[in-house]
Amino acid sequence: MTTRWWLVMRKYPPSVGGMERLSWEVTQRLGAVRPLEVIANVRQRLLPWFVLTAATRLAAACVRRRVGLLHLGDPVLAPLAVVARALGVPTIVTLHGLDIVHPHPLYRAWRALFLRRFDAYVCISESARAAAVDAGLPPERLHVIGIGVDVPPPSSTDAVRDAATLLFIGRLVRRKGLAWFVGDVLPSVARRYPDVKLVILGDGPERDTVVEAARGGGVERALLWPPRDEANKAAWLARASVCVMPNVRVAGDMEGFGIVALEAAAAGCPLLASDLEGLKDAVADGESGTLVPPADAAAWIASVDDVLARPREAQRMSRDARAFVGSGRGWDRVIDAYCTLFDAVAAG
Repeated sequence: MTTRWWLVMRKYPPSVGGMERLSWEVTQRLGAVRPLEVIANVRQRLLPWFVLTAATRLAAACVRRRVGLLHLGDPVLAPLAVVARALGVPTIVTLHGLDIVHPHPLYRAWRALFLRRFDAYVCISESARAAAVDAGLPPERLHVIGIGVDVPPPSSTDAVRDAATLLFIGRLVRRKGLAWFVGDVLPSVARRYPDVKLVILGDGPERDTVVEAARGGGVERALLWPPRDEANKAAWLARASVCVMPNVRVAGDMEGFGIVALEAAAAGCPLLASDLEGLKDAVADGESGTLVPPADAAAWIASVDDVLARPREAQRMSRDARAFVGSGRGWDRVIDAYCTLFDAVAAG
């Protein structure tokens, strides 16, 4: 009788985001080397219905001894582990950061009730691991496995980069710092570079705040909002002068990793990112990008100017970034780490 690793993911394409991307990559790449059963919320069903149907399938398979290990994509799905453990199946969950520090009282009660008995926890960054330790999870069961990236062939990054084109990719939420950047940094950059453009690939609840910040700083015309899709993202990463990740600290929120940092480095796009939380894992300062003090307008203005004013230095940054991610941040390393951990947990 064949057992499989079961992976349950509530964040999954066609929905767009970092968790969705990680879920897709892990399931597809692990499935290429090990027998898997994947339950993913592809149709974006309501969470209670998705959990109920997943629990029904999981319980039936556990009773038939078809499940060798259960891995959950995030702690919101933690009640499914109760089913697996009751039927003798080892369990693992991935921690992304926000799912540990989220301050809502009901979620904190949920976390306290369901999150303490997993056999192992995958933390996507050292910052996520530190948050898990602070939350009282057992340190000896916390394993840091980051995120990988595919490095495109050199020919796809040889295009001449647009002058004074800044790029932001991500969901427009407060911790991403885009409203702060547009209001406190972009006006000064625009005074020195009147033709500067900020290309924004993303949407979210902070969009109106970003627009208001641009209007207040007199740089509304500098903002471009092309559709966010994979083709557009690749095209702008190949063209932009610099990719910015100006994250700021927000109580009860955090950046677990920042996959855009790896994507920018792989595309050879010079990168500036805030020196905080999971971005410290995603960016090798001076190699794949530059870490800048968060919410320090003077430092950010100087860093952007340094890239735009020195195109030869930007070319060096581009080469170094691609070399860095090509030498050790690929998906093969990540999937090997998952396999090693899963094998150990499944073996008891």
